[in-house]
Amino acid sequence: MRFDEVLAELESGLLQKIHGFCRMKLGADLEAEDLAQDICEEVLKTARRYERDGREIANLPAFVWSVSNRRFAAWVRRKKRGAVDLPGDAALNLLPSGEDTEETVIAREQAAILRRELARLSRNWREAVVLCYFDGLTAEEIAGKVGRSPGTVRWWLHQARAELGKGMNMAREYGEKSFRPGRLVLSCQGNPGADMEPVACAQRLIAQNILLAAYRTPLTPEELSDELGVSAAYLEDELSALALNELMKEEPRGKFRTDFVILPDSGALPLSREIRRTLFPAYFEKVLSFLEANRETLSSPRFNRAGFTWERLLWVYLHAAPQSCTNRFERENGLKVDFSEMPHRPNGGRWIALGFDNSVPAETPAEGEEWAAYDGPVHKGGGFFAEGFFHQWSGSSSAPFFDVPDGVFALSADLIEGRRTFDSLDGEQKYLFSLAAEKKLWIRRPDGSFTPDFYYIDLETDGELARIFESLYPSLEPLYEKAWDLILRYREADVPAALRWQMGNFLSNSLNVLVPMCLCDAHSAGLLSAPASPADPWLSLFVSGVKGNEE
Repeated sequence: MRFDEVLAELESGLLQKIHGFCRMKLGADLEAEDLAQDICEEVLKTARRYERDGREIANLPAFVWSVSNRRFAAWVRRKKRGAVDLPGDAALNLLPSGEDTEETVIAREQAAILRRELARLSRNWREAVVLCYFDGLTAEEIAGKVGRSPGTVRWWLHQARAELGKGMNMAREYGEKSFRPGRLVLSCQGNPGADMEPVACAQRLIAQNILLAAYRTPLTPEELSDELGVSAAYLEDELSALALNELMKEEPRGKFRTDFVILPDSGALPLSREIRRTLFPAYFEKVLSFLEANRETLSSPRFNRAGFTWERLLWVYLHAAPQSCTNRFERENGLKVDFSEMPHRPNGGRWIALGFDNSVPAETPAEGEEWAAYDGPVHKGGGFFAEGFFHQWSGSSSAPFFDVPDGVFALSADLIEGRRTFDSLDGEQKYLFSLAAEKKLWIRRPDGSFTPDFYYIDLETDGELARIFESLYPSLEPLYEKAWDLILRYREADVPAALRWQMGNFLSNSLNVLVPMCLCDAHSAGLLSAPASPADPWLSLFVSGVKGNEE
């Protein structure tokens, strides 16, 4: 019989017979329980050894009867020598008196260790011990209370007593996260759930550190308790919630593992340096040369509805052209899990999560690495598409972009397309436009009229622009292949085998740094317009409208 078959037989029926044998031999309930535990441990150890050696237990009941008699004989011999100890029971019956004698001080210390060991037991074992030894219930009464068989309850008690016995005699060490908790920043691709899952699931520090601790190696609640220095009783609810929301997966033998990619934040800058060293200045020169060759077309009113100068248009085109080529490389090489293939989640939404481990602080960019301080690409959509790269060296960040309600961009698209007029705006629309003017998305001309201060094209023209950028891609494709090979070699060790199917969605994000590198190089060379204000966030904002219906 295999080990797992022996274990199943013990739990389903043999354990009760072993317990009866011990009660018949010893009478005293506590001693009988301990001898039964001793017999079960010997049966399982021997079964494991037999399986490892390729030997077979032909008759399990006879084998158990033999072990039971042998362990009982050993028990009697030890008792004659006065050597019988009951580590689990002895600990559970510690009742220190109020006097500060040496004995009571030792008893208090032992009771503290017992509480520590009880706190890390799994839920079934812990509840069985509390109900039996603290509330005085029998195995049959506990079985009725928890809806399991008395044999199963006895098995839990045996296992718990064995674990307590081991723990009472060891100096247990907590992991580093017990005193130096990590920090996990969570984001996702796809559509979040109804309550903003998955990001909302990891707002608490304890959830973050559970996810970090179980990322590379699946852990039991007891192992997580040791790592975090937190009672298993408090971890179990967090584990259940994380598993329910599919940020963790429960594996055999009660282990949990984190079920999404977590990358060390500290590795982003060194990787970007390698990309820059490998691809630049060749990548930037090819992009700039292409844009200059198409300058007349890209500056025409069809593509330049706001009448920007070429220096201002380069803020957009040095964003849009590389990003278009990056998207094509990802698509043609199947790097990403498409939205249609993303899992449907329990609380709605379809997403794949990504975490960044901020436990080790990220490096500060050195002088000349201003491209490292960027925020993007960030998106909005809803009857329109808006994307931007925001650059700290130009005094801007993505915060104003996220502060703008989606309705502002949708209304702006309608106004630019002529589907609405300023005179036809209702109260709510006037409020949205006032926000657009306040955020400098629209600016007032000297004659009192308004004009958009961001790049906008309609859907048809957006398609024409994409076709223009397609002719740039062949010259950049070899550079993308070099970059992707570099990214894989650099990051592959950070992604466990079970999560490799997701890694393209996030490792390919490292290619996004190509945009700020191009913009930063152009900015340094004086090719871009100066920001209109110290915090002009809209320089590289690209918005394409989707045809809507006039109300």
